[in-house]
Amino acid sequence: MEPLDFCRVKKIDEKGFGFLKSLYYPSDIFFHFSQIKKEEFREKLNDMKRGEFFLFFISKQQKDGRRKVAELFYSIDAVPVEYIQPFAERILVEFESGRTNIFDLIFVFNEFRRINFLTEEMLTKILSSKRITALPTTILPHLTATEISLFKSILHFDELKTKPFWYDDFVK
Repeated sequence: MEPLDFCRVKKIDEKGFGFLKSLYYPSDIFFHFSQIKKEEFREKLNDMKRGEFFLFFISKQQKDGRRKVAELFYSIDAVPVEYIQPFAERILVEFESGRTNIFDLIFVFNEFRRINFLTEEMLTKILSSKRITALPTTILPHLTATEISLFKSILHFDELKTKPFWYDDFVK
């Protein structure tokens, strides 16, 4: 089974060819605008500003060695359920030590919450991850009051001897 992938739409040229960045593969993944069947999405992508839209997708390797989008999903709730858990595990790796833009990961974090897939264990792993603890204010606006309390305990907020640059954002 090929893995579920996601990214912001990187580029669509004037002929309708697009390229998506992958969590798994070093080269861009090719797709053509004609693969987008949902009319409202096609209209938005026609007028798109670079990086404005996220797509979830599954790619297949072609005979020439390049990868091409085989299935395209406009939101995570359209993804077949068997792809979600392995994808979530990859996202946790990305939060810990990946190269994916942190704000793109937070988008997925919010998508997991929206489809009620965000477990307490996942939340704890995300809030404890190296990338989030290094810059905790990135996720702060996306947390509930209860989650902020959990995050403070993870950061040992009450034990801080010196105030880090992000301290005031938590107090607010």
